[in-house]
Amino acid sequence: MQPTDPYAASSGQTTYGMPSQVNVPTYSGGYYEPVTRFDFMRMVTSPFKSPNWIMNLVWMFVCQLASVIVIGNLVTLGYLAEVAESRSGGRSENWPDFNPDRFTDYLMRGLWPFLWNLIWTIPVILIIGIPIFATIGMSSFLLRNYNEVPGIIVAITGGMVSAAICIVASLAMMASMLHAGLGNDFGKGADLNWIGTYISKMGLTTVLVGIVYSLVGTVLGCAGILFFCVGFLVVGPLLNLMAGDVGAQLHDIFVSRGGVSAFDDSHLGTDVIEAQVII
Repeated sequence: MQPTDPYAASSGQTTYGMPSQVNVPTYSGGYYEPVTRFDFMRMVTSPFKSPNWIMNLVWMFVCQLASVIVIGNLVTLGYLAEVAESRSGGRSENWPDFNPDRFTDYLMRGLWPFLWNLIWTIPVILIIGIPIFATIGMSSFLLRNYNEVPGIIVAITGGMVSAAICIVASLAMMASMLHAGLGNDFGKGADLNWIGTYISKMGLTTVLVGIVYSLVGTVLGCAGILFFCVGFLVVGPLLNLMAGDVGAQLHDIFVSRGGVSAFDDSHLGTDVIEAQVII
């Protein structure tokens, strides 16, 4: 008998309320395989799961143009949050297409992570800037008034401390936005316990995934320029779509390590069993 997804909901709904596509298989085994580590190929290929992937790219490009008046950013964040929800808690390999009729829904959902980005911006700048300027000032003073060794030691040590603080502060901002966006709740962005748990369980993984994502963006950007710069117009929208799957993977990995899901699972029955992790 073909194994079934223990997370799947009935009546045409996914576990977290997203519309499901009946009689459409997920992975080759016929069920969703929860990820416990980052899947690079899934990130790269996931935007093409939908037969309407070209239109999804077009809409992401339109949102990119509309970002000059902020609305594009809000809609993009909201749509990507739904993508992450569908491909994570929804246990679906199918890619939810961008629906212009749900413009307001995307806009409102994207508002929560956008607001938390604004709220975190000034504190993060201060948290990152103070040690950097302190290191520059102290090392410059030592280099001018003493021999070079103390100044170099302070510069190296201060640089390492500043880098560590920068990473932690950025992770806190990212976790806050992720929780608010995936949970579709502004208040979840203020859950310091969830943020701290995410950083402790996912800090290194998130940094490494961010590096991989940036490298992919660099490669695609160079390839886009080589295609007479026309291909470069596709790079931003494509990277945005990939970010939706990255959010889903990070969420699944976090939950697999004992983290609390960002989604509301209060409606799940007690008979739901833990999925067998086979990735």
